[in-house]
Amino acid sequence: PQNEEAKNIYQEPPSELLQSIINLYNQGQLQQALSESNQMLEHFPNSVVLYNISGASNAGLMQFDAAIDSYKQALKIKPDYAEAYYNMSVALNDKGDPEAAIDSYKQALKIKPDYAEAYNNMGVAMNDKGDPEAAIDSYKQALKIKPDYAEAYNNMGVAMNDKGDPEAAIESYKQALMIKPDYAEAYNNIGIVLKDQGDLEAAIESYKQAINIKPDYAEAYNNIGIVLKDQGDLEAAIESYKQAINIKPDYAEAYNNIGNVLKDQG
Repeated sequence: PQNEEAKNIYQEPPSELLQSIINLYNQGQLQQALSESNQMLEHFPNSVVLYNISGASNAGLMQFDAAIDSYKQALKIKPDYAEAYYNMSVALNDKGDPEAAIDSYKQALKIKPDYAEAYNNMGVAMNDKGDPEAAIDSYKQALKIKPDYAEAYNNMGVAMNDKGDPEAAIESYKQALMIKPDYAEAYNNIGIVLKDQGDLEAAIESYKQAINIKPDYAEAYNNIGIVLKDQGDLEAAIESYKQAINIKPDYAEAYNNIGNVLKDQG
């Protein structure tokens, strides 16, 4: 009916109020964004945008169950809200439930079939679940929709390597780098494959490329340390692990790796 339509128009807060909350969220002031969006929901209880911001803020604060509840509220009000399904999927996967995440991505794709990001992230969840074949198919769908999708090529490389096809993985990483030459993660991932293949010099070169692009790339320093240890250069390995810890003081794996080298040194 006509009056239903009219009522729906007034369900969102004025755009300048919304914008101030979105700005808080974008500046990383998640707690503030959360409390302001929850306050405003008292005045605008049918605002899907507020529920979405509340969900995203909760997810950023690692409060995944609260985030999922917010997205469900948004979907009650607006069942065809593809972004809410997508965001809920991300929270479900972060919470450690890839099965539920995949179902939620499928809902998003029913509503919005050209949702390349949903295909990409669904691939990540499928790979997390231990199904690299399905993940690769999902990445291919993403790339059909968005051929210059560097992240999808990078993620497909990870799945191909997990599937036991390192050559195809390197090809996929190289595609990502053709699209996005400063893609540090792709260089780091190429390094991982080269190390597994026993080409340690080339692996170190690739990790160094990653660090040139992203000087605070703790994982790449940690990975260089692993190769140096394999080469028997224990002092240099420790130096590299220490670089990783300088960047990321709570890097448990790097501490563990230093421990292993010290043990080898007696």
